[in-house]
Amino acid sequence: MKKCARRQVGRGATALLAAMLLAGTAAVGQAPGAARAAAPDTPDPISLAVAVDESSSLSGPDVERERDAAQRIALSEISPASRLTVFGFASADDDAQQAVDEVCPTTALSEVAREKLGACVGRLDRRRPGQGTGTDFPAAIRQGIVRLSEGDGSAPRILFLLTDGVLDVSSSKAYGDDKRSRQANGRRELTRALAEARAAQVQIWPLGFGDVDAAGLREMAAGGYQGACVDLPRAKPASRTVEDSAALGDAVHKAFASARCLISDPTHQDTPPATFRLRISPLATLATIVVSKGDPEVRVRIRAPGGKEIDGSGDDGLSSYELTGTDQEVESLRIVAPRPGTWTVNLTAPEGHRGKLASVGVQWRGALRSSIVMTPASPRAGERATVGLQLQTWNNRPVADPADLEVLKVSASLEGDGFTRQAVRLSDDGQDEDTRAGDGRFTGTVTIPSTAKGSLKVTGVLTALGLTADHRPFVTGVTPVNPDVQAHLGVSDATVHPGGRVSVTLKASDDSTTARTLRLALEDTTHGDLTVTPARVRLTPGQTRTVRAEVRVGPEVSPGRLSAKIVVYDTARSARVLDARLVSVRVTPEPTWPQKHWVLLLALGLLLAAGAAFAGWRVLESRRVHDVRGLVLTLLVPGGEGRQDRSVSTITVKTSGPEYCFAVLPGQGGDPRLVPDRRGPYAVRRDAQRMALLRTPGKSSGTRVDHGRSAPLSDGLLLRIDSAGSRTARTGGTGRTGATGGTPRRPAGTGGRWPFARQAGSGPSASRPPRRGEDTPASHRTDRVPASGAERPYDPDL
Repeated sequence: MKKCARRQVGRGATALLAAMLLAGTAAVGQAPGAARAAAPDTPDPISLAVAVDESSSLSGPDVERERDAAQRIALSEISPASRLTVFGFASADDDAQQAVDEVCPTTALSEVAREKLGACVGRLDRRRPGQGTGTDFPAAIRQGIVRLSEGDGSAPRILFLLTDGVLDVSSSKAYGDDKRSRQANGRRELTRALAEARAAQVQIWPLGFGDVDAAGLREMAAGGYQGACVDLPRAKPASRTVEDSAALGDAVHKAFASARCLISDPTHQDTPPATFRLRISPLATLATIVVSKGDPEVRVRIRAPGGKEIDGSGDDGLSSYELTGTDQEVESLRIVAPRPGTWTVNLTAPEGHRGKLASVGVQWRGALRSSIVMTPASPRAGERATVGLQLQTWNNRPVADPADLEVLKVSASLEGDGFTRQAVRLSDDGQDEDTRAGDGRFTGTVTIPSTAKGSLKVTGVLTALGLTADHRPFVTGVTPVNPDVQAHLGVSDATVHPGGRVSVTLKASDDSTTARTLRLALEDTTHGDLTVTPARVRLTPGQTRTVRAEVRVGPEVSPGRLSAKIVVYDTARSARVLDARLVSVRVTPEPTWPQKHWVLLLALGLLLAAGAAFAGWRVLESRRVHDVRGLVLTLLVPGGEGRQDRSVSTITVKTSGPEYCFAVLPGQGGDPRLVPDRRGPYAVRRDAQRMALLRTPGKSSGTRVDHGRSAPLSDGLLLRIDSAGSRTARTGGTGRTGATGGTPRRPAGTGGRWPFARQAGSGPSASRPPRRGEDTPASHRTDRVPASGAERPYDPDL
């Protein structure tokens, strides 16, 4: 016999939709960008000396911080060819003492030498009584002059002087017989020592902490050599004073950046464990990250933009690294051609080594290029011309980050035959001729002098600390009043993918009597990044042409911004410039297949969503239509000829589902009754029109029964099927036979009893049949009836 079981409804449509949408939005991956070329930066070496106060006024922590500052200076240096000397100084109070204590002899700052710095700097210490406890500035300056003069005479000479006090030679017999004369003589010797420093071209950068003579330190900075790496006030030798030695590290960081013409941000401080984030500009060609750990047990992990961890010295094909000081209190990472972006420095330390403040800072230098044009390209004398300058990084990418632009001072100069050089003011403020503020394209105007004749040259001028510039001039000439060949370029900045094209319009005319060939050229760009076609345009006499040209982006160009200068030359007149324009191209990654066909994917997604919604509605509607809940099943005993059928048992289906299974069991006095039974021989369902279907043994397809009508069961019984709330269900009417058209007779030879497929014994549980309209009471129900006829307890889950 077929078992009565609930049917599962599949959900394939929903799963299909999810799979399609996931596949549609999956990223195929980005094309790898072309590697950058090595940054063209070989920093010039310097001669460097660090003089550290060892007078008795220092405390133990002061000495530790002086050692830390000396190491920071040494490890911040960007050239491995630079030479360094570190010495302490106090005073010589008798002939057996020395005012200067040289702890790190002069050495080139190679990677090996940097690793040894911690040991020699660690010998700096505070003088005890009887060792010379004063502060002899003249002796310190002269020691610096001697050591700095030993190396290459062309290298800049820089002396850093760290001190916590004032000139004190009152106990030094070499300065006189009594304290008063010694101090006066000391001041005179300091003046002479500063003059010697000027003559030896030694810059002096005093760094004072605590109760110092700030005015005296300023005089020392101004008394030494005043030459600097760049003609800017910030690069001039200057003194710095801080409240105590705890702030000495940050002061050293700033002073060294100024002296070495480096760009730096304020240092970050915290106790480990800690994470710091440092920005390195796209302009940077060389950078140094310096970590003052406070404790050599602190471990440092440095990650480049993109997550790559720098765990040692080496070269990854893009940048080169030199990591030193991993086992010292100061650690540094020197980077050539650093990746631009955010670098992460993570500090960890074992228990018991987390109490000291750590400091992290970055210093860098960079290189710039400039692409410059003038419109009109060949102006007339007395004509007003517009000068445009596009700043570029060392690898010809345009500069447009506000953080980089704010440190730049940009201008231009015009020079030529028949007049003296003129300054040209340029701005990037979006005013007047400048079309957009902050885009890295500087614009200004200049009137060509009326005396100008022959050649003209306009050159960009960049003034910035920490940046060198490669200025490529725009060379042209004064044009006649009525030139016979003219050209005009029309090009706009654009956004394309690698291999894409930018439209260019060239309008040219030839009013001469000879044919001309014009040449289009792209300048100030990396070879292969951008090309222009056609490269040549021919004009016949009297002809005016409009040519559609294009700038093509190389297929291997990595995403980012490119800039260049497009120039039109007249090849017949010594390559006279007819017109020139700056062009900026933003290159974006080639879109993936989903990105290209997002409209189709969106439409497909909406279609699938609509299909899934419709399928879901159909499933819910099918469940609603076929739900048997609310059917009222009434068991009828036929009354015979002329007699009404008698209702003996009723069940109202109160559970939802596509099918309801039941059985017929005998009751007290011989009247049968209906009971729920999962494995019962009978079942009712609903069809698509919500009409009842009765399945009986031997008929798996089921018999359709109209509501309020009855259908035969086995053994001559009838089953009337109604809907809850119908008139027949409320009145308990007998109904009519809706499936066979007649009323079955009681079978003969049964002794007045109806035979059943299953019989049950009588007893107290069968004391009365169920009332009309209610489920069969528990005392009248069984889970199933075994073949032996024994009754089992009622299962409420049915």
